[in-house]
Amino acid sequence: MMNFMTRAFKKVMNSTEGNKVKVYIISGFLGAGKTTFIQQLIQELPDPSKILVLENDFGQVNLDGAILREKGYTVRELTSGCICCSLAGDFRRALADILDTKELEYIIIEPSGVSQLSDILAICKDPSIAKRIELTGCVSIVDAMRAPMYYKNFGIFFKDQIAYSSQVFISHQEDDQLLQETLEIIRTLNPAAPIYILPWEEITLSKYISMHPHEQAVSSLAPTQTIENHKGHHTDRNHPEIPHHDHIAHHAQAKDSFLTCTVECTLPRTISEWHMHLQALIDTNTSGHILRLKGCIPLSTGGQALVQYNGTSLEITPTTLHDSYLTIIGPSLNNDALQSFINGTM
Repeated sequence: MMNFMTRAFKKVMNSTEGNKVKVYIISGFLGAGKTTFIQQLIQELPDPSKILVLENDFGQVNLDGAILREKGYTVRELTSGCICCSLAGDFRRALADILDTKELEYIIIEPSGVSQLSDILAICKDPSIAKRIELTGCVSIVDAMRAPMYYKNFGIFFKDQIAYSSQVFISHQEDDQLLQETLEIIRTLNPAAPIYILPWEEITLSKYISMHPHEQAVSSLAPTQTIENHKGHHTDRNHPEIPHHDHIAHHAQAKDSFLTCTVECTLPRTISEWHMHLQALIDTNTSGHILRLKGCIPLSTGGQALVQYNGTSLEITPTTLHDSYLTIIGPSLNNDALQSFINGTM
């Protein structure tokens, strides 16, 4: 009994007097590259058994969580909403439960792409949580190919994620003009946070995203940070043109404007057939404007394929995941039309 009491006392003391669990928040709008970023970050941190990823997605299923779990990482999932609104209570309870029951050194929080970072920070600053964690990094990942459009049409989420971040990392930066527009937008929204445009594989992310342990918000950072040089990262290849979708400018002034539809895929196709079929769905807009599409699809040649569409490019690659579903996110989605099209004939 004494040994049990001693261990329990030490656990309480560790949680309140130092040895706090280090927390990273990795935010970013739909398809920015959060899961890829997290995979590299985990590889840099010591002892993966002491790391937990708290995942949340805007839908009935969580593909990002499945990808991380397949690689052997410990994942706790919250689905069917975003952390900062409908799941706020669940998120607070889940975080408290994790801190109570698991001996961890790091928690990585990946909120939904349509969440407000300020609300997530507020939960982390709840006195019952804040005394037990050290907010080590609060990152926003920004897709330079889509940022100007997101800034114009989805400002309530996009602007908040940048304004409250302690560091900003740029992804998908193939177009120089869009990159420069993106950098101007970020600097306007957040004059203090450093902006990193170096390829992630060339740097140690865990060092770049660490901030002083007593600093809990970007407003406390000195406004003297500079933009990292990207060392000629661009190539001379032709840059794709990115449409700005002015017709959806009236959307996303409220959280309900983002809809999600999860479709079980019942009709196997080849990868080529799936690519043509899904690209036609994206291009026609007859079922609603699609901002994000991801999931697993059955192949007529056997096995499954992983689908990722981030608003710019559609990628379909073989996978060992076994589910057969697609999650679609966007404004004004027509659930019945999506179900019918995806499982219908070409």
